[in-house]
Amino acid sequence: MNKIVFVTLMMADNMKKRHFPVDGNSLIEYPGETYYAINSVLAQTLKKEDIVKVILLETNAGDKAGEKNAGYFKNELEEINKKCGAQISYEIITSDFANDKSKYKTLYKKLVKNLTQGAELYADITFGIKTLPILILNAMQFGEKFFDCSIGNVIYLKTEFKDGKVVEDSQCIFDITALYMLSTFTNMIECSSGERALAALDALFEE
Repeated sequence: MNKIVFVTLMMADNMKKRHFPVDGNSLIEYPGETYYAINSVLAQTLKKEDIVKVILLETNAGDKAGEKNAGYFKNELEEINKKCGAQISYEIITSDFANDKSKYKTLYKKLVKNLTQGAELYADITFGIKTLPILILNAMQFGEKFFDCSIGNVIYLKTEFKDGKVVEDSQCIFDITALYMLSTFTNMIECSSGERALAALDALFEE
């Protein structure tokens, strides 16, 4: 299967490998340690027949941290892939920390131009500036609507800090795929009134 993976790169130069437990989906929990949470997910989901395109989103912060962290990501996934044997390619997309409307448009177009028909989409929106997840999630919806793409996992890594340091055992992968699906439902539902839309939402949430 074709897989496309959107990843926001960490901007700081202090990455450490850790084991990341998963909240909400034990099937994607990886027993080993990784730098990037999405690589834990891919370690559990990659298959030999997969053709994987990884889109690494680097925020230009005026230093070499993004480039270094991209190297961490690639080396880590290649090591994981030794057991899987998937075909993996990478593209780094760099954007400025301070964005404006024209740059949002340029970045969004770069994301959607990487979409391919029928691909399975993944996203790790842990790092980077706050506008990146919005662009990534909208690009994924574009893929669902116009390229018949499916959704694999949308995740982020929760981390607690104290005195500027990571609190031990505080990091946890949150699988927010269901939340993404809720957004898709909101965009695609067609109802004649707000009351009917609320009724449809209640039906969706019925246990």
